[in-house]
This record gives sequence, C-alpha cells and structure tokens, in this order.
Amino acid sequence: MLAVMVHDVYSAVKLVDAARVAFSLDVDLLIISKATSSAAQSGVPEIEKIAYKEGRRVLYVPDIPDVIELIEPDIHIMIVPKKLSDKPVDFELIKQALNDNKKVLISVSGGATSFSLKELEYGEPHFLPDINDVLPPAATIGIILYNLKLSK
Repeated sequence: MLAVMVHDVYSAVKLVDAARVAFSLDVDLLIISKATSSAAQSGVPEIEKIAYKEGRRVLYVPDIPDVIELIEPDIHIMIVPKKLSDKPVDFELIKQALNDNKKVLISVSGGATSFSLKELEYGEPHFLPDINDVLPPAATIGIILYNLKLSK
C-alpha cells in the first residue's frame, strides 16, 4: 500500500491541488495531517467530496503520531530539502517495498518550510535529486508518483 501524507498545510488551494495530483496518479491513500486555516476549513471538505465522487480514500488526522499509530508503515520517507538529508529518494527501493506488499508512507510538507527536527523522528528524511528547496506539495507528489509509475 502506498500512502501519501500532506503535513502542516494552511492553504486550501495547495491542499486541493495536491489531492488532485495524488488521485490522478492512483495513490492508495491520501492523508492530511495538521491542516490549519483555510486548508482545514474549506480544503479538507472539498477533498473529501472529490474523494467520495472518485472512490478514493482520504484520512484526516491531527498530527504525524496519529498517522504512524493508524497506518503502521513499514517505510516512512519524509521529503525534505537537500540540506537536511544525505539520502536521495530511491524509487527502486520504494517500488520493491510495494511489490513485497509493504506499507509505504511518503510525507511532504504543505507549508513554506520543511518538517521540524521533532517531526523527522517519525520517519527517514530523503531529498529529491536535483531539487534543492521545498516545492509545493502538488509538485513534490507529482514528481514522486510519476517516477514510481515510470519505473514499473
């Protein structure tokens, strides 16, 4: 199972865009964690409506520990800027884990900054090769899921 989490998002537009990309690239489960402001007020309800219409799965939780408790991922990859990790995302490793029926959770930041050091304790920080900074969540999700589809 491949789950994608958008964490600490405040913009409804960013959240809905990320959901549309995730749904179009057939993610098994979209998780929204620590949504605030318009993302919580109007973004989450809009995504739930879209998910219902398209037969997609969405989970909305308060924070990362809740995700870990519920999903119990075998692998949790947290996408960070290159300066915060020395490990690039290994798409072959993800693909192999999925082929072995493992639960893979890929987390992206929904804000202008990355995960805090405390949040990084819940997974393994990896960076996208050739990307030096935080991208909007839709872009990050698109890059990851598209690369996983290419390597099938």
